[in-house]
Amino acid sequence: MSEHSPLDLAEGDPFGPHNLPYGVFSTAEEPDRRRLGVRIGGYVLDAGAAAHALGSPYASLLAQPGLNPLLAAGRTAWRDVRRALTAWVTVPAHRADVEPLLHPLDAVTLHLPYEVADYVDFYASEHHATNVGRIFRPDGDALTPNWKHLPIGYHGRAGTVVVSGTDVVRPSGQRKAPADPAPVFGPSVKLDIEAEVGFLVGTPSELGRPVPLADFREHVFGLTLLNDWSARDVQAWEYVPLGPFLGKSFQTSVSAWVTPLEALDAARTAPPARDLPLLPYLDDADEEEPGGFDLRISV
Repeated sequence: MSEHSPLDLAEGDPFGPHNLPYGVFSTAEEPDRRRLGVRIGGYVLDAGAAAHALGSPYASLLAQPGLNPLLAAGRTAWRDVRRALTAWVTVPAHRADVEPLLHPLDAVTLHLPYEVADYVDFYASEHHATNVGRIFRPDGDALTPNWKHLPIGYHGRAGTVVVSGTDVVRPSGQRKAPADPAPVFGPSVKLDIEAEVGFLVGTPSELGRPVPLADFREHVFGLTLLNDWSARDVQAWEYVPLGPFLGKSFQTSVSAWVTPLEALDAARTAPPARDLPLLPYLDDADEEEPGGFDLRISV
């Protein structure tokens, strides 16, 4: 056991034992071997190697090159693995086994931590929806009449979700300003960024069977940061009547880290006050498990 352990973190370190987000990494020595990792401070713990060394019953799940097998294992496995990981990085008796399996963050390459089966983007911020509505409908209502009653979203292109840091190629498409006589084709001149929060669904839902709000924890594994790149000029011309298409589908960047839902329990809060009531099936003002998260994000 080292005198100054990488596991001895400064107070307030955002990547302390309370967080432990999951990611996928490779090393310079084995660039083609992807491993499931957990961030602790400025290091990445090889989760599969740690599980094997400490005799975890979930060793096979954590020895995979991505998160999908763990996601599919369900909430009991998610909870058990998180408890084990917390013990591995906090109990002094484990340090001799764990410390050799820590890799400095700046010495590894991070990858997309999961395979994306489906991707839906929601228009969830009233401020953002209002601002964009003014751009697209300068002479009409900024918010559409349905916005305050139900989730407004569109299916994105799963194959274009990439890990943060991947270069963005400016898309080409048609654009037409209201005063232009005809559309033109060329590279977007209004490429936009957005700071968003992604919810990573683990266990799937059964076809034709709705998932109630009460089952949120049974399906949602964790949260991640997301940047939904937008070609606003292409989007403005194409989005009527069926919504975003080529103006959105060229690339979406996600964080290399996924924070487990349980790590954010302290951030749960009541949703913002509403001036219009929601239908009961969407009402997330539950006092025991409120539907809001108090988060600070930036780009």
